[in-house]
Amino acid sequence: MNKVMTIANKTIAKFLDLGQRLFSLFLANALPAVTGGAVIGVSVAKSALLAGFMAVVQVVQKLAAASTDGELTSEEIAEAFGKK
Repeated sequence: MNKVMTIANKTIAKFLDLGQRLFSLFLANALPAVTGGAVIGVSVAKSALLAGFMAVVQVVQKLAAASTDGELTSEEIAEAFGKK
């Protein structure tokens, strides 16, 4: 039973870590687009959503490619987010 709890806790921790990183990535890419969208007359919401969505999709694609074996290591996650 302890082994199952440990695996579940690691999985939950990894999931929460990925969620926080993806949210931060979304914000980091959406905020500059708000300014750019305002300057060129594009809807602020649309430009922010597009920029944030594109950044998140790029990372999710890298994570999917790295998890072909069914597991993601912390090194693979860091690499997907651009950290070496």
